[in-house]
Amino acid sequence: MSDRRHVLYVDDEEANLIVFELAFEDVFEVHTATSAAEALEIIERIPIPVVVADQRMPEMTGVEMFMRLRAKYPHIQRIILSGYSDSDAIIDAVNQGQVFQFLKKPWSQVELQTVLKRAIDAHDLIVQNSVLTERIVMAERTASLGKAAAEIAHEMGNQLNLLPLVEVIEDEYADDEQLVELADMARQTHDRLSRLINEIKNFVRRDSTPNAAVAGHTHHIDLGQCVRELMSFLRFHRSIPTDSVQLKLNVSKAPICGDPFKLQQVLVNLLANAAHAIEDRADGRIELKLEHSNEAFHLSVSDNGCGIPKEVLPHIWEPFFSTKGNVGTGLGLDVVRNIVVAHGGVIHCESLPNQGTTFTIDLPIHEHEPSQSHILEDETVELSIGDTRIMKVEERARLGD
Repeated sequence: MSDRRHVLYVDDEEANLIVFELAFEDVFEVHTATSAAEALEIIERIPIPVVVADQRMPEMTGVEMFMRLRAKYPHIQRIILSGYSDSDAIIDAVNQGQVFQFLKKPWSQVELQTVLKRAIDAHDLIVQNSVLTERIVMAERTASLGKAAAEIAHEMGNQLNLLPLVEVIEDEYADDEQLVELADMARQTHDRLSRLINEIKNFVRRDSTPNAAVAGHTHHIDLGQCVRELMSFLRFHRSIPTDSVQLKLNVSKAPICGDPFKLQQVLVNLLANAAHAIEDRADGRIELKLEHSNEAFHLSVSDNGCGIPKEVLPHIWEPFFSTKGNVGTGLGLDVVRNIVVAHGGVIHCESLPNQGTTFTIDLPIHEHEPSQSHILEDETVELSIGDTRIMKVEERARLGD
């Protein structure tokens, strides 16, 4: 593949295009167009850093074309060639920042080649500055977020005094199964919040690497059991419409090495996003499914909501990118991906506008009993979590390789 840079020349006279291409084809990847419409079509397909145009053309002048080009592609550098002394056009082009340079015909090959190289350097510098500016803005936002998170974590820690009440309930009402169950959930919530507060404090103090919080709490767990426990907890989660969530487990045991707290955090984020996607749909549905292949378990969250536009899909993993306006922070999916990667897994997304979205997580199997795997013969578990009771379905398992 050639490492020569692309240059586009626009002129309504075919002979001028041929001369330009012959002059610079050994130095640049030269593209030519006879109209502004054709030029824009080329720019849509090819990353063009510099466009050269004749000033006098039938449809519109070169400066007029560059006014349109600048609005959509501000980084592209623009050079005008003209055989006329259009002083007014030159002044307008320079004052309005429409052109990098204005050259008169007949042009000198050496001079124009020098200008083209300078224009490419200017384009690259602008792009680099733009990237650096974005990084600075991101760093400032992250610093502000870190400061706010530290303050919130401090106040949360001061208010986290739930355990004495939980202990009273466990001691005084030990015979009340429902109260004991609720007390156990309250204790789990207390533990989750305590750990989350400590992780925020460690992050702000830079005491840990991004994956340290996961690495310090991983052990052999049953992913299916982890999902069931989360479903029980989500009965009290107001932002997720539990009546619309269907759980399908196609394995009886799913042994992995992981952190159940972090994996449940991933699922809460994905389920909350799915709930947001279906909130305006009367027939909104969310499906949480666990399946397996030879080397991995596949955990997916699907919805039939609004979907994600094709042009937006590549950006959903970027920090602070959000399609929820003021509702979201744009950090959820970045956190999700980091946790999945820390578990040695991968996550990917498929979505169609107005049809729905599916996030799929692939996690490696860690079978501590390699001679046995537990696979359900049928689709064995369908839990409706809208009720306050979780219905237990008999699991029919068979042993295999």
